[in-house]
Parts: sequence; structure tokens; C-alpha cells
Amino acid sequence: MSARLRNIGRDLQSKLKAFFENPLDAGATPLELLQAALEDLERRVQPAGRGRKTFPYDRVVVYIAQAGADQAAIRVVFRDLEVRLRERLAELNCEAPAAIDASVALDDSADPTGTTVRVEVSGAAEVQQPETAPAVVRRPIKLTVVKGQCAEPEYVFDEPVIAIGRTAEPTDALGQVRHNHIAFLEARDGVNETVGRAHARLQFDPGSASYVLYNESSSNPTSIIRGGRAIRVAPRDPRGVRVLPGDQLQLGRALLRVGFE
Repeated sequence: MSARLRNIGRDLQSKLKAFFENPLDAGATPLELLQAALEDLERRVQPAGRGRKTFPYDRVVVYIAQAGADQAAIRVVFRDLEVRLRERLAELNCEAPAAIDASVALDDSADPTGTTVRVEVSGAAEVQQPETAPAVVRRPIKLTVVKGQCAEPEYVFDEPVIAIGRTAEPTDALGQVRHNHIAFLEARDGVNETVGRAHARLQFDPGSASYVLYNESSSNPTSIIRGGRAIRVAPRDPRGVRVLPGDQLQLGRALLRVGFE
């Protein structure tokens, strides 16, 4: 058993190329292809001890073999691959690298009787941190509701990923359930309805030892108000915007104030 565990450890420290083939109908739609890829990636989540989970890869390539594929449509749908993957990982309360390089590669010379989705992951698992590197301390973040209605007036989190949206567990068009750590209520008050169901997320960045706000494709504004100035957070921007104590997070017309314990 100990030799087996050592082998597993060596595998996780070296470059990982894991392949999992999902056979689909020849006429599978781009959304079905994306769903198959996300289900494969969800299987790559690793236990990290003490109830923690991690996705230890910072490079994802999805290979699609489909005869006569509508390549333009597939590329448009897979443009959101990183966002959709992070949504899945947030639902699982799973840690992930600060940046994930996610892409799709197409092959329209496939067998016309079927479609294959193959996923390759690599990157973060092969990086070994020096033993002398200091541990990154994640201070609990406090979020106070300034404008809008939530179940609680104030929240304190120590999680690496905090999902924010309207209702506790909204369901998307594919039937996937998202867990919002901060859930604005279904209230017609001119504020709450301006918060998207999957509006934004805060994610801890170990590199800067700070939380970063990401706009998860909400059609309503997402900004950070700092010193009387609004800093816009663009939809799907993989960089996000770092939050500081005293910032206010504007989600539609709702407001949350940021503090740290």
C-alpha cells in the first residue's frame, strides 16, 4: 500500500496527461459537447485532506472529433469554458489555480457515425513549491449587506471561492445547480431583481494573498466602488479585480461592503 501511495504522489508531481473519452451522437450540439467536457473535468477534482478539494491543473485542452462540425459555433460556446469550469468547481467548494488556460481543439475528419470529446489536463500538479516557502495566510473576509435583501445582514467566510447571486441554488439551462454562498432574496424591490442568479464570485489568489472579484457574465453591472470611484469588472475577464478593505461591491443595484477579520 505504501508503494502505491508513493507512485500516486510521483504521478501528481510530474506532468499529467489524462484522457477520458465520452462517446456522443454524431449530431451532438456544442452545448452537449461542453457538458461532456465539464463532466470529465469534474472527475479530475482531487481530495486535499480535512474535507478540502482541489483542482490541481492550470492547463485544460478539450479535443473534439466530430465529422462536419460547426467549428464557429463550437468555438463560441467553448469560449466560456474557463468560466463554466470555475462555476462547477465553486459548486463543489473546490480550490482551483488563480489562472486556468482553457482551450478547445477541433478535428472534423472523424468517423461520421459518432463524436468524441477528449480532455487533457496538465500544469499545476507538476509544480513543487520550495519547502522553505512561507504558507499563505488567508484572512477571513467579512461582507456586509449595504443595499439589497439577503438571509443575513453580514457574512464571514474563510472559503477560497465565494459565489454570489440571486436565490440560494439557481439552476441553469442545462439543469446544473449552483450554490450561492451569498444569496439575494427573490424580492421585487428595485434592487434584488438586478442581481443575476450567477452574478459574481470572489476567489482567493495565493500569489497576492487577497480576494479577487470576477463578473460571471451578468448582464447587469458589476463594479468595485473605491474612494468614490467605480472600477468596472468586465464580464468573463479572467483577470478580475482585487478587493481591498472598505471597498463596496456593486452587483446591479445591490451593494456589499468588504472587510477582513
